[in-house]
Amino acid sequence: MRTMPAENVSSRRGAIAPLTCVMLVFLLGMVAFAVDLSWIALTKSELQNAADSAALAGAGRLGENFVLYNLPNQTATTKTNLMSAAVAEAKTYATTFASLNSAGAVNNLTLLAADIDVGHTSSSGVFTSYTSDNTKYPNTVNVTMRRDASANTSLGLFFAPVFGMSKTDVTATASSTLYTSVIDSYKVGSVNSGMLPVTFDVNDWNEFIKSGKDSNGAKNTDSNGYPVLEVYPSVKDKGNFGLLSLNDSHVGANTISGWIHNGVPTSDIQILIFNGLIPLSKHTSAWDWRGENGFKASNVMDINAYVGKTFILPLFSPKDPSISNYSAGIGQGSNYNYNIVQFVGVKIMQAPSNNKQVWIRPAAISDPNMILTTASTVPLGTSSTFSTIIVPAKLTN
Repeated sequence: MRTMPAENVSSRRGAIAPLTCVMLVFLLGMVAFAVDLSWIALTKSELQNAADSAALAGAGRLGENFVLYNLPNQTATTKTNLMSAAVAEAKTYATTFASLNSAGAVNNLTLLAADIDVGHTSSSGVFTSYTSDNTKYPNTVNVTMRRDASANTSLGLFFAPVFGMSKTDVTATASSTLYTSVIDSYKVGSVNSGMLPVTFDVNDWNEFIKSGKDSNGAKNTDSNGYPVLEVYPSVKDKGNFGLLSLNDSHVGANTISGWIHNGVPTSDIQILIFNGLIPLSKHTSAWDWRGENGFKASNVMDINAYVGKTFILPLFSPKDPSISNYSAGIGQGSNYNYNIVQFVGVKIMQAPSNNKQVWIRPAAISDPNMILTTASTVPLGTSSTFSTIIVPAKLTN
């Protein structure tokens, strides 16, 4: 068996050291490269979170003025002012929420005004930026968050300066759109739902939305000139209807007061579901929502204690809508029943001094427990049917 000469073995062992030194340079370079890449990726992710929150916050502020914009008898100037105010508020909220975030060790991020684009997204997904002469109400907020020379400074790197690159620019974009829809039902959630134990004629509601007139043909407005409506007692059809049970049973004033002050509890929602009163899509032409004889004065006062607060208002389809033989529902007295066909958002308005009436104005509203009709969920302002039900803003990019 042949053996290597001692001098050859020694020289071969000595060749490993310089090879290791050469490879170590490349190895350290790869580690440094990986560290900087991870730092850039982390900063990019944090910027994306900031962009997402800013876009969502901005879009979420477009709903309230949308309802006011679509109320009847608004002048062109009023509509322009409402859109401009909504755009300004959306930008303010986007900027504020962006500043609550950090990215790459920079806190209180700055969102440049030029990096906020508010506009309208059509049902086909086409976006148009808002200008003061727009006739399409804005429903979308696009934002770009930056770590560059123009905002928040460029991102400093750890090892790249060795190779002549001390910093880099990082950006993230987000787009959020607000939607409207129709409430079909309610889920049994962890919080109560803010629904009024009052119901109103859907035909009278639609006429009001169209013309601003109540069922007697009169127009009433608040101090800002927006149309308001008396929903209890009904103007045209005064009588023992108007109060609606929200758990399908006869209840007392204390229970009604609880619904007004605290919302409808999950146990009552479960009863409505179990008894087939919701979803509304499976409850057509059935006069079986239980009504009551009417509010006690204390319950009307309960509602009027919430001037400025939004609620869900159930609407009924009358049994006989004719003027000569009008019938809201079926039954007599405490056995009066309605056919509930729609839920809308309303804001409680100041009632006359006698405090015996309930006045409202249509208002944007969203409920965490609402179950929506999927086919009716569209970008805000793109449906031919006006809706006050606002779906929380969604990221669309």
